[in-house]
Parts: sequence; structure tokens; C-alpha cells
Amino acid sequence: MDEPSCHGENEFTDEVEADFGKALLLEGQAMSATMTGVEGVEVVVAHHERATLRVGEVFLKVDADQTRTDVEVEAMTRAPIPTPEVLWRRPPVLALAALPGTALGRLGEPSTTSSAAWAAVGAAVRILHDAPLPPWPGRSLEETASSLDLECTWLLANDVLPTDLVNRNRRVAEAALRPWTPVFMHGDLQLAHVFVEGDEITGVVDWSEAGRGDAMY
Repeated sequence: MDEPSCHGENEFTDEVEADFGKALLLEGQAMSATMTGVEGVEVVVAHHERATLRVGEVFLKVDADQTRTDVEVEAMTRAPIPTPEVLWRRPPVLALAALPGTALGRLGEPSTTSSAAWAAVGAAVRILHDAPLPPWPGRSLEETASSLDLECTWLLANDVLPTDLVNRNRRVAEAALRPWTPVFMHGDLQLAHVFVEGDEITGVVDWSEAGRGDAMY
């Protein structure tokens, strides 16, 4: 794992915003209506591999590895549940329409989402897992175990966290490494990636890790 660097993130953010500007110029009239009355660019996330920007009701995802973008677009096309609308794609930029509603919740915070909305999300996840498998493989059990080993080794070698804490949480994570029957998985299914409005699910975002895999993800 690369050691985090704020300086590197700032440089990457500058590059991302430059790519964003080029993409807007290329799209011209297609984006002009969307951008009317919008001020500023919000950097949602940015690191050494990829970044997501928000401009009004449009999300711009910039990824150095376009194979992830290929997976995301194809997965959203195949998924039998609501996903963001793809507005346009000009590598390395993918433009997606913002979903209506709000995130299902925030980790560590009380949930204000209705029980009916939670039930709707559960039903949608079941529909996804029962759908035909995508043709590309997801992360294997061996790859996940190897990634966990690398992460824990880095944490210990760099004294990021106490040894007891790393080892205890590693044991918890290893409990999830068990045989499973592949399903159409999202790959990063978390509260912030599921959007609801009232008692209905409006969509699921961030499909770059989707594939055949463990239903837990």
C-alpha cells in the first residue's frame, strides 16, 4: 500500500480538474444546459488513482484505470435495479446524473430512514443477487485474503495502529473469508452508496467493483 500523501492528492486533484475542464469543452452544448446557474466544483473524493467531482446535479468520475470504468458502465447496464443515468463518457471522465433522494444512512450516525425504505433496499439487493451473473469475474476469495494480509502487514510495519487492534480486527475480517456461491454483487455495497426517497429506493451508485462474487458485498 502506498503511504498517503496530501501533496500527492493535491497534485492529482489539479490534474482531475484539468481533465474535467477538457471534458466540458469537448461536450460543449451537451453540458451547457446542465451547467446553467451552477457555481464551483465540489471534490467529493480524490486520491492517487481516481477522483469524483460534483457540479450541480452531475457527478464526474475520473479514473486512471479505464477498465474500472468499463466495469461500472456495463454493470449499471446489466443491473436490474435503479442506477444513475450515464450522461456521457470521454475517457478518463464519466458523467453521471445525480440520484434523487438521500443516502440510506451514514456509518456511526442514527438512521432517519423509514423501515419501509430499508425493506425496499433489501428487496432490491435480493433482486440483484438473483439476477444472471455478469460475464466477468469478481474478486476471488484468494485475492481478498491476500489483500487483507497486505493491508494488515502495512499497518503493523508502519505503526499506524496498535498491534492488538490490528490483529483483533483481522480475525473479525477473516471470519468473512468462507466459501460462497457467486451472485451478481455490487462489490462495495454500503450505506452511502444506496439512495432512497420516502419509502422507495432511487438507486445505487459506484459499481466499479461489481462482478461475480460474495453476496456479502
